[in-house]
Amino acid sequence: MMKQKIGQNEAVVLIATSIVTKVFLAYPNHLVTAVGSAGWLVAPISGIFALGLVWFMVKLLEYFPGKSFWQITEETVGSYLGLIVMLALFIPWLFSVSLTLRRFSEMIIIVALPDTPISIITLAFIGTSAFVAYLGIGAISRSCFLAFPFILGALVFIMVLTGPSWKTDWLFPLLGKGLEPIMKNCLLHTSDFLEINLLLVLSNICFPNQIKKISVQSILIATVIFFSSVLTYILTFPPLVGEEPYLPLYMMARSVYLGRFIQRIEAIFLFFWVFAGYLWMSTGVFGICHITADTLKLPDYRPLILPTAIIITALSFIPANLPDTVIWANNFYFRIVSISILAIPAMLLLAAKARGKGAKPGAKSKTS
Repeated sequence: MMKQKIGQNEAVVLIATSIVTKVFLAYPNHLVTAVGSAGWLVAPISGIFALGLVWFMVKLLEYFPGKSFWQITEETVGSYLGLIVMLALFIPWLFSVSLTLRRFSEMIIIVALPDTPISIITLAFIGTSAFVAYLGIGAISRSCFLAFPFILGALVFIMVLTGPSWKTDWLFPLLGKGLEPIMKNCLLHTSDFLEINLLLVLSNICFPNQIKKISVQSILIATVIFFSSVLTYILTFPPLVGEEPYLPLYMMARSVYLGRFIQRIEAIFLFFWVFAGYLWMSTGVFGICHITADTLKLPDYRPLILPTAIIITALSFIPANLPDTVIWANNFYFRIVSISILAIPAMLLLAAKARGKGAKPGAKSKTS
């Protein structure tokens, strides 16, 4: 169905951008709330867990070179169980995109357009994202490749400018709320790397020999950004204060004051944050449509974009307000996603080995 290929660097930036967009929402706040001053430990450990997930995914794709995710699932566990597997991946994606749409819309209201109805902002967000998704994965990946240096630069600039506010005392106690919450959240926050499954769902967007490098590099980049943002956030705000803001990175930007001519810099970086949200949403809409089209064996995903956008918009309005949205995202959503992201690649690989399906690892794809 999809013959378009993208380069290795574009694929790395596409996935890394999709993963790290979470730092613009409540990622640092959620870690500080869960484990206190030890929140900076969670990102590198969950990144290591995600690399373990990548091993299963890479091995699975080696067993089925050149095949789509639905073809792999159908051949491994059959059509009926395969449909359940696809739903286990599809539902978390759908909820993730819907909740992200609502949270970005709420963010724009809070920081820039307080008098604008949320329905207008949401429609503008989903409409633009649907249009970019219609242009295809090539357009999305090239946009990410061009925008990522600016988005990363904005993040680094904010972290550096908060330097005068850093206090190392706020890193103590080093284990925060205890070892058990740390390990529990390290496992749960492996779902923050959910977007790595783009390489599984869209395994034919890049060449098979690039999959391992793309996945490892994108996870390493995302882990470094997660670690740096949470560490800087904890250094800037004490744990009790750090648990409060819904938009922690925005609050970090607002805290910057280097004289009367260098203040309120959050207005400059809002553009980059919103653009990162558009890229993530476009990738999410594309991924959902592609999963559906692949499962239903449709020749093209584009006719599904409009109904998908309508469903995403409807789901985004289920939470009554921003606090409810955050609760949904931090509790209900995390548990569903963590189970699916950890189980699916490993389960399919074990099933393929047990049933003797697929080619031997190292077999070359018949398709380029």
